[in-house]
Amino acid sequence: MFPRLVAAEHRGTYQRQQLTSGIPEMDALLGGGIETGSSTLILGPAGTGKSLITMIFAAAAVARGEKAALFIFDEEMGLLFDRMKYLGIDLQALHDSGNLMIEQVDAAELSPGEFSHRVRRCVDQGDIKTVIIDSINGYQAAMPEENALVLHMHELLLYLNRKGAATFMTVAQHGLVGDMQAPVDITYLADTVILLRYFEALGKVRRAISIIKKRTGSHESTIREYRISSQGMTIGEPLEAFQGVLRGVPTYHGASMPLLVDENP
Repeated sequence: MFPRLVAAEHRGTYQRQQLTSGIPEMDALLGGGIETGSSTLILGPAGTGKSLITMIFAAAAVARGEKAALFIFDEEMGLLFDRMKYLGIDLQALHDSGNLMIEQVDAAELSPGEFSHRVRRCVDQGDIKTVIIDSINGYQAAMPEENALVLHMHELLLYLNRKGAATFMTVAQHGLVGDMQAPVDITYLADTVILLRYFEALGKVRRAISIIKKRTGSHESTIREYRISSQGMTIGEPLEAFQGVLRGVPTYHGASMPLLVDENP
């Protein structure tokens, strides 16, 4: 039996700190970084790099001497290891060092109560300071109703916040460009929301990143282009001369060109 987690029954004290990603442009977007005891939702269509951003913060946590936990719902672990190693993050080495706990979760065989119990046990026994849930889409598969998912996520996030952990979640939206919808809306539960988008410019499909909200401090209101390659994630200057980036087909109004330079002209 796994009783429902009630966050109000758990209290904790911790010193609030700002956690950086190691990418200056990312940290600038976030107003310096992500605070401990807060939750971050990364929202975007398939292939935009939602998992990569969570892994960047996990690797940064290990580099600081902390421990992180990764709960995978959607992707086979070996494939994730190979994909992230190509992008410059050796998850296998982080796991072998004992600083990154990785658990592949089968939503069809796991109740919401048991998942919350596993996360709680991991944080309490392993002194985990960074928790990644990839993705909420997979977590939803174990929930018969959306209201139940929101209730469980609310209690789980509140519990992790009170333990001083930084929680990162991903949600895959339907569609590729233009207006998109998520299978479940938990944006109001998260303290920080990072939005990823595809957009077309100069005959190429590009990616854009922006911060929609951040309860725990200030953040940039700009939209920046980013690129994913074997060197990891590269983030460019604010796209101040473009309008309509989030709709997918922007128009250009300006004299300078802030887009990232092509690696292979």
